[in-house]
Amino acid sequence: MTGTGNTNAYLQNAKRNKNDEFYTTYGTIEKEISNYKSSFHGKTVFCNCDDPYESNFSKFFIKHFNDYGLKRLICISYSNSPFAGTQLSLFGDTISSGHGQLLDITEIPDKRRALSDYDIQQIILNSGVEYLKGNGDFRSAESIQYLKQSDIVVTNPPFSLFRELISLLSKYKKNFLLIGNMNAINYKEIFPLIKNNQAWLGYNNGEMAFKVPRDTEPHKTRYWVDKNGQKWRSLGNAMWFTNMDVKYRHQKMRLTQKYNKKIYPTFDNYDAIFIPTIKDIPDDYNGVMAVPITILTRYNPDQFEIVGEANHGSDNSYDLFKPVINGKLTYKRILIRKIQPLKKVTRFNILDLFSGAGGLSYGMHKNKNFTTKVALDFNKWAGETFKRNMPDTDVIVGDITDSKIKESVISASKKAQVNMIVGGPPCQGFSLKGKKLGLKDPRNFLFIEYLRIVQELQPEVFVIENVKALLSTSAGWFKKQITNKIEGMGYHVSVGVLNAKDFGVPQSRQRAIFICSKSITIPLPEPVVSEYTTVRDAIEDLAFLNSGEGSFEQEYANEPTSEYQRIMRAKGGKLYNHKASNHKRIAIDKLKLIPPEKGKEYLPKEMLGNQQFKSTWGRLVWDTISPTIDTRFDAASNGKNNHPFLNRAITPREAARIQSFDDSFIFYGPKVYVRQQIGNAVPPLMAKAIANQINRFLGN
Repeated sequence: MTGTGNTNAYLQNAKRNKNDEFYTTYGTIEKEISNYKSSFHGKTVFCNCDDPYESNFSKFFIKHFNDYGLKRLICISYSNSPFAGTQLSLFGDTISSGHGQLLDITEIPDKRRALSDYDIQQIILNSGVEYLKGNGDFRSAESIQYLKQSDIVVTNPPFSLFRELISLLSKYKKNFLLIGNMNAINYKEIFPLIKNNQAWLGYNNGEMAFKVPRDTEPHKTRYWVDKNGQKWRSLGNAMWFTNMDVKYRHQKMRLTQKYNKKIYPTFDNYDAIFIPTIKDIPDDYNGVMAVPITILTRYNPDQFEIVGEANHGSDNSYDLFKPVINGKLTYKRILIRKIQPLKKVTRFNILDLFSGAGGLSYGMHKNKNFTTKVALDFNKWAGETFKRNMPDTDVIVGDITDSKIKESVISASKKAQVNMIVGGPPCQGFSLKGKKLGLKDPRNFLFIEYLRIVQELQPEVFVIENVKALLSTSAGWFKKQITNKIEGMGYHVSVGVLNAKDFGVPQSRQRAIFICSKSITIPLPEPVVSEYTTVRDAIEDLAFLNSGEGSFEQEYANEPTSEYQRIMRAKGGKLYNHKASNHKRIAIDKLKLIPPEKGKEYLPKEMLGNQQFKSTWGRLVWDTISPTIDTRFDAASNGKNNHPFLNRAITPREAARIQSFDDSFIFYGPKVYVRQQIGNAVPPLMAKAIANQINRFLGN
C-alpha cells in the first residue's frame, strides 16, 4: 500500500511492526504530479501499492485520465493493508481475505465533462474491480506481469519496502514517481542511482501530511486526530523520488562566494572542503566540496558532478568517509565537484612510468593521436627494448625514488608537453595485513611515487594498470582507498577489470584498469571482438622448431594460416626471438608421453615429482585461448605453456604473439630478461582499446 516515515527511530520501529503505511492526501499528489502532465500522454500508469477504493492516487488518475491523455491505468491493492476495507462500506462491497484487488481502466467516457468525487466513485464501482489470485504484493509474479505492461509507476510504498520497490523498477527500466523518506537517499540501492543521474528528487519535498492506520499509537509531535476520528501524521522530511525530467535540473545555480581556506575547512580524512549551506558554494573552487543534502533539490548535472557522500557509516559503496573536521563528526554531506569545460586533446603526449618493454605505449601508438614522449624503467634491458622499438621516445633508466632520476623525468615530461601518464606501479602493500595503513603502507611507496608525479605534471588523463586482485582484496577496501585519493586530486575515475581476450588477444589475461580524467568520466572500453582469437590463430605458422632449435634472427619457414598471423607479419622482414628452450632429456621424455593438447594426467606417478599444481606440464590447446602468459613460459614444467604438439615450451616469439606483440617488435637482453619483458607486459591490443576509448571521449 502507500506509506513513508519521518525519523530514524520511527523507521526502525516501523520495520519491526510493519505499521508503516501512510496514505497520501489528494492535494499532495495533485501538487506534484501536475508538473509532469505532458509526460503522461499515451502512457500506461501503474499504481502498484494502491487500493482502487481507498487510494487518492487511483482517484487522481481516474479524474485526469482524459486530460492527461492516459492510455491505461492499473491499480493493485495489498490484501493485508491496515487500510483495506475502511471505505468499502460506502460501495456495498466486501473483502475477500488474502486476495489483492485489481483496477484496470483503458477508457473514461464523456471526455468533455470534469469528474466529481461521486463520478469517480461510480467509475470505480462500474469498472469491474477484480480479486487477484495472490495478495497483491508488488513483488509477486502476478504484480510484476502488470509492471512489465506499464510505462510509469506512481505510488507511495511502505517505507520499509522502499528500497525493494526502487530496485524492482530499476531492473525493469520503468519511469517512476515515488514518495519516500529522506533517509532513502543514503540507501545502497538508491544513492548510486542519484549519483549516476538515474534518479533525483521531485518538486515538492519536506513537509507532508498523511493518514495513518487506526491502530497507530499517538505521538507527541506531528500527530493529530480529525473530527471524523481519522488519525494523521505530518512528516518533515518526505520526498518525491523520480527519474522523470524536472525543470530545476536545467537551471544553473548562481554562485556568489569566493573560496577562502580560512572559511572553508578541509576534512581530517579526505581532501574536500566543508560547505555550511548551499548559498556558500564558491564559484572559483574546482575540487571536491561537501555540501548539505538539500543540494539535491537544486542539483543541475550540467553544473555539478556528484562524487559520493560523507555519511556516518553505511553499506553504500559511494559513502567515502565519515565527515570529521578537527576531530569532530559533522552532519552528513553530499560530495560534489563543478563540471569543468571539456578540454579536447589533439595529441596525447605520454609519460610511461614503470614502462617495462613498452606494451602499454606500443599498443597506444596504434592510435595515431598517441605518442610516448618519455619512458622510465629501472631495468636496463627493458629500457633497451623500449628504445629500439620506439626510438623517438626519451627512455630514462633508473629508480623513480632517486631524486635526480625523478627530476629528469619531470623535466623531460614538461619539455615534451606531456598531458597523459600511463603505468603499472607495484603495490605489494595491498594485502589483508596492510589494511591498517593502506596507501601509507611503506610497501606502496612506488604507487605513491606514481601519484606524486601525476600531482606534479597535472596530466589531462592518466591510466593505471595492476593486478586484478587489487580491486577485490578486503572486500574492495583498497580500491576505495585509491579511488578516494585520485578523486581528491580532482580527477574523474573509472575502474574495473579488463580481460585481454575481449580485445583480440589470444589469451585470458585480466588486469585492473583505472582511467582517470580531469574533464569527464571515461568508462572502460567494451569488448571489441565477438569471437576470440585462438592459439592456432596466433602461432600455428611457427610450429617448426624442436627443443634447442632456432635463433635470435631467422627466416619464416611457413606461410601464415590466419588473419591474425598476417597482421603479426604485416611489416615483413625477418623473424626474431623464435628460439626454443634447450630442455633437459628428462623434460623431453616427459613431454613425449603427453599427447597433443593434453597435460600431466598422462604422466606416470613416478614422473610427477613434488609439483602440486594441476596445470604443470600442460600443453596449449589449439582452438581455445591461451591461459595467462607469465615470466617463466619457457620452462616445460611451468603451467600450461608447452606447445600444443611439439616437445618443447613455447618460444619468446610465440609468447609475444600470444601477448599480441607483432613480429616487428624485437626483445633484447639475456633470456631471463626477455621472458620478464614479455610476461610482465600489457598486451598491446588491450592498450590500443584503452587509447581508442580515451580518444573517443577527449580527442578532437
